[in-house]
Amino acid sequence: MKASTKLKWIELLCFLSLTLQCPVSKAQGLTDADLKKQLTAYNPVWIQQSKSSAESMPLSGSKGNGLNVWVQNGDIYFYLANNECYDENADLLKLGCFRLHLNPNPFETEGTFKQELDIYTSRIIITSTSKNGIKGKVSLWFDIRQPVVYAQVESSQPISLKASFATWRDKVDSVGLGNYNLGGYSCVLPDKVEQGKNNIVWFHQNDNTRLIVDKLIKKQQFDKFSNRIHDVARNLIFGGMLSGKDMIADGVETVKWQSWSGKAWHLTSTHPATSFNLTIVPLIKQETDIQKWKSELTTRYNKATQQIKQAEDESKKWWSAFWHRSYIFINMGADPTDQGWQVGKNYQLFRYMWACNKDGRLPLKFNGGIFTTDPPAPEYIKHFSATYKISDKTTPDYRRWGNLFMAQNQRLIGWPGLASGDFDLMLPSLQFYTERLPVAEARSKAYWGHEGAAFSEPLDLSGLPVNRLATTNGPMNPAHLKYHLSMQIEFAYMAIQLARYSRQDINPYLPFIESVVRFYDQHYKMENKNRTGTEYNKNGKLVLYPLNSLELYSEATNPVEVVAGLKRVTEEILSLPIQSIPASTRSYFESVSKHLPDVEYETRNKKTVIKPAKLYDKIYNATDFPEMYTVWPYGLYHVGKKEGLQEANNTWENLPENRKSALQFWSWMCTPIYAAIMGRTDDAKRLIIEKLSDKNSNLKFTAFFGPGHDWIPDHNWGGSGMIGLQNMLLYNDNMQMYLFPAWPKEWNVMFKLHGLNQTTIECNYQNKKVVHLNITPNARKKDLKILNTIIEDPTN
Repeated sequence: MKASTKLKWIELLCFLSLTLQCPVSKAQGLTDADLKKQLTAYNPVWIQQSKSSAESMPLSGSKGNGLNVWVQNGDIYFYLANNECYDENADLLKLGCFRLHLNPNPFETEGTFKQELDIYTSRIIITSTSKNGIKGKVSLWFDIRQPVVYAQVESSQPISLKASFATWRDKVDSVGLGNYNLGGYSCVLPDKVEQGKNNIVWFHQNDNTRLIVDKLIKKQQFDKFSNRIHDVARNLIFGGMLSGKDMIADGVETVKWQSWSGKAWHLTSTHPATSFNLTIVPLIKQETDIQKWKSELTTRYNKATQQIKQAEDESKKWWSAFWHRSYIFINMGADPTDQGWQVGKNYQLFRYMWACNKDGRLPLKFNGGIFTTDPPAPEYIKHFSATYKISDKTTPDYRRWGNLFMAQNQRLIGWPGLASGDFDLMLPSLQFYTERLPVAEARSKAYWGHEGAAFSEPLDLSGLPVNRLATTNGPMNPAHLKYHLSMQIEFAYMAIQLARYSRQDINPYLPFIESVVRFYDQHYKMENKNRTGTEYNKNGKLVLYPLNSLELYSEATNPVEVVAGLKRVTEEILSLPIQSIPASTRSYFESVSKHLPDVEYETRNKKTVIKPAKLYDKIYNATDFPEMYTVWPYGLYHVGKKEGLQEANNTWENLPENRKSALQFWSWMCTPIYAAIMGRTDDAKRLIIEKLSDKNSNLKFTAFFGPGHDWIPDHNWGGSGMIGLQNMLLYNDNMQMYLFPAWPKEWNVMFKLHGLNQTTIECNYQNKKVVHLNITPNARKKDLKILNTIIEDPTN
């Protein structure tokens, strides 16, 4: 989204002015050299080859492209993935597997070995010396401007190179992919591979007669509105080309490179040399004519081979700017076994992985993103909420929960971008909903005859509910998901916050935001009138029933996350400058705000606590914690604000025994965020160590979290960890900024984070003193308050 105008915000609260009591000296800030040095300290460096793809290293590109890279038995392997490669079943598939084999081989297992990911430049460098003294080097990197992979092979003496492309989708097969549009196994159609004189071209062309979306439309009786579907899988062709100078076709063979079997096509060097350059160009496009697709692929390949130096320079420039945008370095210079240092490392490594979706069209999936591997061996599995089984039908395309877009999980891949200033990386999460708004609005019309967006919790790529969980009349089939619609409010609130932080124009998101609110307004006036004959209760308030309280309770009335969300969304819209939104929109939100119910409280253990809903049925998923939505994301209660903070802490401390599992840390669970915003420093530290240190890292690459409740690498694990750490350092409430709401006094930290209205906060905290603090723009200094009383006054 490009802003056409910049919003000027009117703040309703009167904030305290603060004279900063610490020196503001650029000399104490982080220099370019210091930034590069610290990031380099986080580089994963491996001195042993890997046992399988589960011990791979991610390489981020852009537009949803990335590699999993590993060296096994002397050969370099990598999976190539793109975030738009959805097949007929709406499953996200990998593009394929590549192998580089050198002869004589510097990477033979008996020699020395080093594999390093340079996160500052996004480049993987693999070096080795064989027992015979042959030195080898392989460098892999992406062109940041377009999805192109460059592989550079060097050797101390002439060698031959065999470069191979392989696919496990070489035939029609029945494969377990966890697809919630289908029962049991998915019928996966084969890729097509064409070997030219000096290249390999492969592609998967979706068969429009077998698209799963047509099955969804039929079951959900959506035929009348099928033209509203945002159908990104129809006419989709995804594949690519592998080629290189002085390479020639060398046949095809059956292979078993990992747990899967398939076919591999080879290119071999025409003569021994000391250097080779390979180029891989993926192309993912909706195109009806395969010849046009191939022609465009050839054009892109030719362009890529002619612009290598320019691509390298532009890519390094972008990555440098990305790292300067934001950072958190904890206990700089500490031993790598220090848990605080590890938290900072894994925060940066996960943010690095997230960056692969720069300019992406679709959000990364919560259950693995694009960096899934072959299912790891059982010894790698530590935290998993199910019985772990590996099927012989499982491929690298597998992920638990398969094709589901679970909104309560997906949100955690958007929110981290506010404090990190990664507004561009948030856009795919929001565009997913704005592009599918016509589908959600059509569902309301089709099933209930009123206006508004009805996004269910478990969505298919199309925006419709997934087939196995859907009904013919609107709600979901499982009781714990039946009326779980609240996440659409949160994404509307996310859009508002993105506009506030970045000062981008909110108008592109207004139709989505208003439609979400309109659903609750119209639907629950209708429901109450059908039951009682009146639209509101005796107090003139909406009765929000029937709804789910997340996945915790069914048949809930006024669930707290819905009440808090509607309250905050309407408040934020009404706080906009009069001229920035249509008068009709303002009038509508003013009317709705008068009828919203309030958050409910109750007494537990003689303490006043937040109630999950006014009324509710039995427990389903006891790990959900809806009361804490008043703390985050909606910020009704937080440090620095007396109202409600004690009740929020009481709720944390007095959960019923049958709900204590909601205080766990793993996977999507947001307890570090809640603890930070409530000022619970000890809890925040304990939970962020569990979440982001190496303590619970199961794999060689320590930011491959999970599987948790989902799959490796668990992206909502990493996303919730990022948000938690950010809020331990900085909390934004409207225009007030609170520094160190829950920071351990013994952890040194240097960070750069973002606040509302394009504000940046750079801080260096060492030995219990703030030795450097810089706020940009300077006018925002008055809005900053240091909260944590354990931090000593730096003037003493």
